[in-house]
Amino acid sequence: MECQTSISGDASSGQYSSKSTYDMLFLGSTSFGAFERVWKSWAPSKCSFFLWLAMHSRCWTADRLAKRGLPHPIACPLCDQEEETIQHLLISCVFARQFWYLLLRRSGLPNLSPDNALCSLKDWWSRAVEKVPRDLQSGFNSLVILGAWSLWRHRNDCVFNGRSPSLASVLTLAGDELRMWCLAGAKRLNLLSAVVFVFDPG
Repeated sequence: MECQTSISGDASSGQYSSKSTYDMLFLGSTSFGAFERVWKSWAPSKCSFFLWLAMHSRCWTADRLAKRGLPHPIACPLCDQEEETIQHLLISCVFARQFWYLLLRRSGLPNLSPDNALCSLKDWWSRAVEKVPRDLQSGFNSLVILGAWSLWRHRNDCVFNGRSPSLASVLTLAGDELRMWCLAGAKRLNLLSAVVFVFDPG
């Protein structure tokens, strides 16, 4: 997903960032829990921006494409059972819930995986992070961003490249991303993911 952003900033402090534009235009000056977690967690900027769009249901999933009369998948490309929305794709899809369980199991947190098909990403994330020990919450937040980004990339691979949905593939993708993020400086994520990340379908 290619995104263009304008640069804005705080003239009084001399600090400029794309985040300040988003906050000013859409969030105002008040911090909102889930959105604050998006911007304050360690993640590449393109991944944080994607999560920000997902929180606002502004990703180009089938429901948005259909409203504009554009070509779109008839059903979710990952489960082929329901209409594709960003909330379905990232949290309520049976494929997504299996993915989250296996991903979180690698960090010893399988009990935090979403198990309610009706919950939103924002609500699940807000509840789940409160159950994580405080010193691991920052790493957990980064892992949520990484997991959602991996699902989105796998979805795009299925839609645009004709790939078949595969838990093994998306977990391998997430594992590769996790290692790169840790090498790039995601210290809290590294702490959370101290175990070797190897896909185990069992």
